[in-house]
Amino acid sequence: MKRMLLLLALVSGVGFALPTKAAFSAPQSATAPSTAAQAKSSDLLTSKQVKALIATANTPADHIKLQKHFLAVAAKYEAGATEHAAEAQAYRKNPSVMESKHPAGPGTAAHCDRFAQLDLEGAKVARDLASAHEHMAAAK
Repeated sequence: MKRMLLLLALVSGVGFALPTKAAFSAPQSATAPSTAAQAKSSDLLTSKQVKALIATANTPADHIKLQKHFLAVAAKYEAGATEHAAEAQAYRKNPSVMESKHPAGPGTAAHCDRFAQLDLEGAKVARDLASAHEHMAAAK
């Protein structure tokens, strides 16, 4: 499990929003832990900090720090999903010629829908990682 967490954390820093993310599903904002409200951009760590912390995390405080990081990453992705969904809605209200010539290309509702879906998937993965670190902190 630590190996999986390390692999996911390697891509979780600033550049976590890659189109190759897996395990997509809707956000869990209604069922998110109460610490989700505490997630803020100041909790974000750099990729280098995340790698180092995962490699050396031994105390509950280390795991809580990682949990807060992943909750902040999830919040960032959920905000991106909301923004992309709004853009998709705007494209649907005022479709362009791109919709017929290049379906799912840039400047289309399908394109924005796809990125909203990817952001939701990223948020799910980040919330799962936050939950794992919450359990690790509680176990120590």
